[in-house]
Amino acid sequence: MTNADVLVICNMKPNKMRGLSSEAMVLCASNADHTKVDFVKPPSGARIGERVAFEGFEGEPEKVLNPKKKQLEKVLPKLKTDADGVACYDGKKAMTSAGPCSSSLKDCFIK
Repeated sequence: MTNADVLVICNMKPNKMRGLSSEAMVLCASNADHTKVDFVKPPSGARIGERVAFEGFEGEPEKVLNPKKKQLEKVLPKLKTDADGVACYDGKKAMTSAGPCSSSLKDCFIK
């Protein structure tokens, strides 16, 4: 993972993982039996730290996702790569100023 360009959900409520505080989640696509896993990556030319938006969804993100509202659990089932490997939420592409985010895995769920 060193020096990898990845897509991250960075407004997670802090949580301890293996004794360390974690406030983000790296997004990966995987096939149904999880034998293949690949990072969801921003396109070449996207700025580090750039906000990724899904087509048609505007507004500001939550400062911190509230685990009691189960927001992430509602979103994850609709996060998938399409036939071209483009990351989508409910069919809407994950876009940066340089284009869509993608994975080498096609038609797969993202978690």
